[in-house]
Amino acid sequence: MIKTKHPAVFILLLSVMTVFMYGCDNALSDEQSNEYGNVYEVSEFVPEEQFDAYNSDDGTLFRRLLDYRSRLNDSSEFEFYAYANNFIEAIDIDIPEICIVNYGTEFEADSKYPVNGDNITATEAIQVSENFFDLFPVSITEGRCFQPTDFDCQNSETIPVIMGKAYQESFNPGDTFEGYYILERRTFEVIGFTDEESVFYLRSQNHMESYDHFIIMPFENIGEDSASARSILLQQICGFIVPNGDRDSALQTIQGYLNETGLEDWSEMIVVNKMSLRDIMN
Repeated sequence: MIKTKHPAVFILLLSVMTVFMYGCDNALSDEQSNEYGNVYEVSEFVPEEQFDAYNSDDGTLFRRLLDYRSRLNDSSEFEFYAYANNFIEAIDIDIPEICIVNYGTEFEADSKYPVNGDNITATEAIQVSENFFDLFPVSITEGRCFQPTDFDCQNSETIPVIMGKAYQESFNPGDTFEGYYILERRTFEVIGFTDEESVFYLRSQNHMESYDHFIIMPFENIGEDSASARSILLQQICGFIVPNGDRDSALQTIQGYLNETGLEDWSEMIVVNKMSLRDIMN
């Protein structure tokens, strides 16, 4: 859940949520169907009142959520893959049309707007954990993939990003650009490009999607408390789990983690989808 002070972003968010975007074939291959039969989505649905309390308290809830996220990452009961789909507001650069949020729809024009004298283009982007490519593999055609140190970027001057193949004629490895992410102005450095065959599950649209027109960001390792860190951390408890056993056992484990970290009241706000990724897609 993100609150925004940028004038055009609220309308843009609404259009993103209501438009079924272009994408790859919705069906899974037989191999993918077997592979994703034990993959479940994890989502948070924090009401506005609790969201405001989380952002305005003395840091207690932040520290508890940090502990909870660590337990998800270190669990022996399941593998957890953090993932979010937030756009980057690129500043004063030309973006390939196919990479613009709401490309090809009636809302495409809403993806370009001025902010503080800058020309903004809202670009498709995802944020992923270090192990995400184990679940949805990606091939790098130029440059390199993420390294563990790339995730230690909370206080770095630049955020390393991998760009989809659609960007390859516009950027080179080592290029940088400015943009807003979670309402903070950041510098992004291009480290590599994906091939056009690599795909992932875009859960906001419920289909397999090519990395081709996305900017891929590392989900930064959160340590220090800040307004942006709280928003990012809240998103880092969402993604996918692959249980060692069944879904119900994993759900009990997650409830136990909430209890152990003092987040019992959040139990109704953390949802594990009843259907596996295979069942959702078929």
